[in-house]
Amino acid sequence: MSEQDIQDIWYDYALAFVEKKNSSEGGWASLSEHEQEIAALWLLEADVYNGGFMQFFCNWGEEAYQFACRALHTIGAYQVLSNIQEQYVCFEPLVDDDRVTALWDIPRYLGAEQEQLLDELDQQLWNNEDHMAEKAYAYYHDQIRIGV
Repeated sequence: MSEQDIQDIWYDYALAFVEKKNSSEGGWASLSEHEQEIAALWLLEADVYNGGFMQFFCNWGEEAYQFACRALHTIGAYQVLSNIQEQYVCFEPLVDDDRVTALWDIPRYLGAEQEQLLDELDQQLWNNEDHMAEKAYAYYHDQIRIGV
């Protein structure tokens, strides 16, 4: 199976769990642990390639970040895991800042050094050296038989 075939299968499969989360009143709680991980990975990948890690975090919040971290560890995507953890550290203090009333307020209060580091780290993510979709497909294919 080609890399593109794997990415297509992964995309379709993972998107089903994102849609399940979005259509359920229970949100993340309506998903099993594996489903949470799969949905979080899909959201991470989609937002990172669209606007970077900050877009992912500001769109989906702490819970999605934690699920993505758990999933990245599980599938062995340690470069991506380390990268997003380093990015999170840049704005973690702002999560409880009184000036921040919504997650999308966070970028307003970042310093120039933090913004530069976030940009550099996003560039690394865009190189896809960890082959996140392929690792996710390989792991979850064996665990819950995706694409079969």
